Amino acid sequence: MLTGMIPMLICGDVQSSIKFYTDVVGLDVADRQDEQGKSGWAMLQKNGVKLMLASPHYFPEMPKVQDRYFQAQYYFYTSDIEGLRARIEGGGHEPSGIVEQPWGMREFEMADPDGHLLVFGQSMND
Repeated sequence: MLTGMIPMLICGDVQSSIKFYTDVVGLDVADRQDEQGKSGWAMLQKNGVKLMLASPHYFPEMPKVQDRYFQAQYYFYTSDIEGLRARIEGGGHEPSGIVEQPWGMREFEMADPDGHLLVFGQSMND
């Protein structure tokens, strides 16, 4: 059912973070959507390493903790979003509803028992 996972760092300024991760760390931009959220979204990769950068957009105003955004969301890819959501709900948890996003993914999210934000997504092309 799960087909992959990529950490998604929440960045106050995605454009600056893209520059850091490409110029300093050496990752390449695989995809970007500069109009998403407050300052964009990007998928970076190199040699099997993948990292997403996202501006705070999953909430109307992403809350800050000690003047910083939550450090990451954990984005899981799935081949059966309805089945996975039903399984999670059947386990006594309350995930959000499935939302069709403008970037071509069907997604739902939930917090794990420690408060980490988990996002599950399936391409609308699957």
